[in-house]
Amino acid sequence: MRINPANALIAVLIAALMAYGIVSADANQIKAATGFGSFISLACTLVMAIGVSFDSSRAGANMRTLAFTFFVGALGLNCLFAFAGFSQTSYVITCGTYFLLYVFLANALFAAKH
Repeated sequence: MRINPANALIAVLIAALMAYGIVSADANQIKAATGFGSFISLACTLVMAIGVSFDSSRAGANMRTLAFTFFVGALGLNCLFAFAGFSQTSYVITCGTYFLLYVFLANALFAAKH
């Protein structure tokens, strides 16, 4: 596994812009939580999807698919919490569990011997 610095930087900047858009939503009542949570979840998944290259093409395809799937899911969850009137507690529990599930599955994929 090698990190491509240019692609990783682009991924982080895209995640920062998306997080800013989520925080800027008028209906968002929990701006600090959604800002921090959306940036972390979007940046981690997008960096793994476009900012990292793998030695094995099979492992790389599996990891990219997992990361893009969780990126789209995290974006949807964060937009849902930005525009709906849910509490901060429900946001932290839902998005935290979703992100930890991604970390668990990515770790399992990375550790698997192909």
